[in-house]
Amino acid sequence: MVKKFASLLSADASNYEKVITDLEENGYEGFHFDVMDGHFVKNFAFGPRVIKSLRCHTRLPFQAHLEIKNPGEYIDMFIDAGCDIITIHPQTCDAEKELRYLRAKNIKGSVAIDPDINIEEVFEYLNLIDNIIIMSVYPGFGNQKFIASALEKIKESKEMIIKSKLDISISIDGGVSKETEPDIIKSGCDILIYGSSIFK
Repeated sequence: MVKKFASLLSADASNYEKVITDLEENGYEGFHFDVMDGHFVKNFAFGPRVIKSLRCHTRLPFQAHLEIKNPGEYIDMFIDAGCDIITIHPQTCDAEKELRYLRAKNIKGSVAIDPDINIEEVFEYLNLIDNIIIMSVYPGFGNQKFIASALEKIKESKEMIIKSKLDISISIDGGVSKETEPDIIKSGCDILIYGSSIFK
């Protein structure tokens, strides 16, 4: 069964509590926070204090997507904030080291694959991954056009996961809408992360 997560990057920042409540009532099954530091991507969003302040409003999973440099220096802050899943970009750190740390902390470890990154780069430590996010836009900003080549990455990831007999979910982030979701689901994606399309 395909799940729906909501990315709050494009939500009304003055009333996150109501946004979370409304989305949960409308069937969303998790919340995605784009954490940005102005360095890895040229934007700022969602520090651990904001995420922690929202944790009491739902029991649904929180996913911190660390679009930052040196994410290992900040992982504990997001664990303390109540995040259930933490996503890193392999090009920003020693991904295998950080995934081992997350597993030791009993937190789901996730990697995000940018449009220009080859999916095969994470296959060597696939056994440490709980979730793969296929980026169907470039990280940093919402309301971008969906990059269709992401669909092939989903299929390739799914084939490798099945071949390896591992329990890894595949998410897609960027440009997810009613128009793009049929092809995304057909490609084998497990979690659709909706952003600007649900906040228009």
